[in-house]
Amino acid sequence: MEDKIKEKLKELVKPKRYKHSMFVAEEARKLAKIYNEPVEKAYLTGLAHDIAKSFDNKENEKWIKRYDLDEKWLSKENEKLIHAEVGAVVAKEYFDFDDEMCNAIKYHTIGNDIMTNFEKIIFIADKIGREELDEEISKVKDMAYKDLDKAIMRFLEKQQKDFLIKGKKLHPITIKLFNNLKKG
Repeated sequence: MEDKIKEKLKELVKPKRYKHSMFVAEEARKLAKIYNEPVEKAYLTGLAHDIAKSFDNKENEKWIKRYDLDEKWLSKENEKLIHAEVGAVVAKEYFDFDDEMCNAIKYHTIGNDIMTNFEKIIFIADKIGREELDEEISKVKDMAYKDLDKAIMRFLEKQQKDFLIKGKKLHPITIKLFNNLKKG
């Protein structure tokens, strides 16, 4: 399965994105070991998480229609998020991923108000699975190996600050996740 995913990724994403996917897969594998989640499953999910990242609008529209997904994902405001929604159904179709794997792909960008540990692993692995990390993301990475929820909260705090500078807001679903994590 790993080879099949890598072949498809090489066909569908740019080399830089492929490299990122390899880093995310490795982080997901390490985190899964720590949090007693299925290690190989986490690795494969991390590998495939951005499979739809390079799709253009036409390709996204094809998948949205094929799987009767909400067409709101085609809007301009969701252009950086649609790959997660579409990627989940692509992974299901191409690799027969189970629901847990598909949900982890679906939620890896904005999260979900209630997430499983498996989904959290893929979410945070995407944020820390990079060749170069700034100081704050390095702290998030260190924290991820001790407490997933605290790592996600710290990442979201950073993202919220970054977005405020750019005049943007966190997605409403991300805000729900953030608030749920704060409640503990």
